[in-house]
Amino acid sequence: MKLLQTVFNTEFEKTVKSWAETINSNGYSALIHVYIPYAAEFRSEDTRRIRQILKNCIPGVPVIGCSSTGDIIGGQLNDDDSVVSVMIFEDPSTSATVVPYYARPDGEDAGNALEYARSIPDLKGVELITSASYSKLEPAGRIMDNLPEEIEIFGGVAVGDDKHPAFVFADDFPESFNGTAYVIYSGKELHLLSNRMFGWKPIGYPLTVTRSEGPVVYEIDGKPAYDVYNHYLHIKKDDNFFYDALEFPWEVRIDEETAYLRHAKSVNPDGSILMSSVIPEGSKIRLTYGDPRRIMSHTKQTTLEMKDFAPEVINIINCMGRKLFWSDKEDVEISVLSKLMNTMGFSALGEIMRHKGTTLLNNLSIVTIAMREGAKKEVPEVDIDLFEKSSNIPVTARLALFINTISEELMEKNNQLNDMLYKASHDALTGLLNRGAIERSIYDYYEEGGKDWHLIMFDLDNFKKINDSRGHIEGDAILKALAKLLDEYTHEIPGAFAGRWGGEEFMIFIKGHSDKEVKEIAENLRIKVRTDCDYEHPITISVGVTGYNPCETVLATITRVDEHMYQAKNSGKDRVCSD
Repeated sequence: MKLLQTVFNTEFEKTVKSWAETINSNGYSALIHVYIPYAAEFRSEDTRRIRQILKNCIPGVPVIGCSSTGDIIGGQLNDDDSVVSVMIFEDPSTSATVVPYYARPDGEDAGNALEYARSIPDLKGVELITSASYSKLEPAGRIMDNLPEEIEIFGGVAVGDDKHPAFVFADDFPESFNGTAYVIYSGKELHLLSNRMFGWKPIGYPLTVTRSEGPVVYEIDGKPAYDVYNHYLHIKKDDNFFYDALEFPWEVRIDEETAYLRHAKSVNPDGSILMSSVIPEGSKIRLTYGDPRRIMSHTKQTTLEMKDFAPEVINIINCMGRKLFWSDKEDVEISVLSKLMNTMGFSALGEIMRHKGTTLLNNLSIVTIAMREGAKKEVPEVDIDLFEKSSNIPVTARLALFINTISEELMEKNNQLNDMLYKASHDALTGLLNRGAIERSIYDYYEEGGKDWHLIMFDLDNFKKINDSRGHIEGDAILKALAKLLDEYTHEIPGAFAGRWGGEEFMIFIKGHSDKEVKEIAENLRIKVRTDCDYEHPITISVGVTGYNPCETVLATITRVDEHMYQAKNSGKDRVCSD
């Protein structure tokens, strides 16, 4: 496999003719990628001329391209010129077929692309170059994920803005401003390996998306979403908002182990923000910033994996935001990969890669696709440790290190404080509120003038006998099972707070209910424990119920509910007694 590259200049046609001689004289197959600077003044004319020359000089060679920024040539990012790269496949079994489904008159889509890919012998990978919205791209990815997991799926999102719409093109078909073109790679001796590099770290405290609809986020912590950028970063609502905000994407947390990055595209007059994709309401988010230590660590790890794979060509999809982060050091990661082997690619608005069987749209990452034909060949030695140590980190990046460290320390202290507060107010065995927390809730409400409150106190019947005959371990298991049922039951009752009073006694403090309602709640709890308590032996409780009487003390109310509970126990157990 060979990689040849050039920029669009006065020598372009001559260069392409020399490529044609190499391809035709040896009977090779080939694939051409064309990247056009998205904001170039003559981008439409350049695109037309490039495609015409390629068609005239190398007819039959598939072509795919898009609007872009930071095109890779000679191991560096080129912002000014249109870059054309040709991969020449030397093994006769290798083939790359461009499939521009966006241009099909019969409306074929990703489902048809899937069926076509499945029909290709020795299928190895599918590349997607797209200008489609995320709402179209995500379903297409789900469809392509029906291919066997060993098939690599990768690609990038074309670059554009309000003044210069993103576009893709393929072969002789017109440009598409909302479509996707595919490349199907196949061959017995063709080997592909995809990888991705991250490095962004959260800054500050978690925030909650309190109102959103699709990709539009209206409120964060009850305030206009734009306040996050205005208050913390002083990013203005102007034409530069997209570029300024791109350096500070959101980490959207799914669970303890899973999160993804999304960036802001624009800010609306009402302070809402259009994000790069859907942000569900209720999501926990944090602003992030590039951590050079993590970025360089990921680059180093990927380089080692690439070296072991021994690629002949590396296709790189570099995020535009990552490029902006490095500022005048934008080549710092591309250069080390380019020392390893020939590289091509571009900086995109989103990087597509299949990971663990799922095709994902990434932001602020680098996706690499290592390619080779046949067995491994020797690759150059690269001193990546020296590269990592000698790379200059921008001042802003060093500031990010400081902020990240401070944030981590504050978050750790905050977590420790929350843990201490939880332990101080919750029972260690059952996880319910402890006696002190329940008492504080009662007294706080009483001191605020609250008068419409009741207490339900109950005791586990025959618990001492259970402990004596079956042991404390089994006794603890019963208390946990009872506490779980109580917690689930009271969560459905407005104004109810449940806790462990001590030993096998439990208390419910309940506000805003009538005498009749509270007695029904107590009776339903008694029946629920006897019938539903998740334990192997029958469990019953004796329950006391009372309400606060005006002009009495809290202690008098607590004493009375305790007396009613013992009345229930002395009257045969498994019953409710009240006044």
